[in-house]
Amino acid sequence: MAAAAPAVIGAAWLGIAGAAAWLVFATPFLARLLDLGSYGPVAPVMGAMALAVALTAPAAFAVLGIARLGGAVGHARAARRATPPVARGAKLLPDGCTVIPRVSLPDGRRIPDVVVGPHGVAFFESLPPAAATRRTGERWEARFADRTWRPIENPLQRAARDAERLRRHLEAQERDFVVRVQAAVLGDPRAVGRTDACAVVALDDVPAWLAALPAQRGLGPGRLARVRALLEALA
Repeated sequence: MAAAAPAVIGAAWLGIAGAAAWLVFATPFLARLLDLGSYGPVAPVMGAMALAVALTAPAAFAVLGIARLGGAVGHARAARRATPPVARGAKLLPDGCTVIPRVSLPDGRRIPDVVVGPHGVAFFESLPPAAATRRTGERWEARFADRTWRPIENPLQRAARDAERLRRHLEAQERDFVVRVQAAVLGDPRAVGRTDACAVVALDDVPAWLAALPAQRGLGPGRLARVRALLEALA
């Protein structure tokens, strides 16, 4: 939506450029401007100025339109890069599943790709790039710009803690019902083993993985709608 206004404005400027070009080159308008020089001593100057404006205006309007459209395209690309991966493939998710691209918990922690459905709640955090990380048991290290390796938080443990934070928040809102919250990280399950508290799922396998999750008993349509509303309020 944020890119729509610049795109509309850009298209409008291009339309104005086309209309101005038609007026100048396809109608007698230009010839009349050239005749201004015959109406007095000041008329040639005025005619030259009007002619210059008439000849440059279509190009100027076109430049404005192209600049606006270019900005809209850049904004749309940036927005797409900012959208987490599961949200980009939301149409592939099982029926009844809704993905919220990102929620912000009251403590400031942001959780991406939160999927609400009959299974309860699941979310998917991305693993750091494999080429820039290494592991020794549960110890993870990342290579920084200065090419040194430094310890980082275990992504699976972090996701498990995020699941607990999210679960506690939902419990505080739905006191008579405990919503099941499943943490997962996006990665290759053959390279990174899952834990009891966090699954490892390849991005292409997310729809099938969600479909295989058992439906949570007691999570009827009304309660599911309330849970979804609670999470959308954090978006």
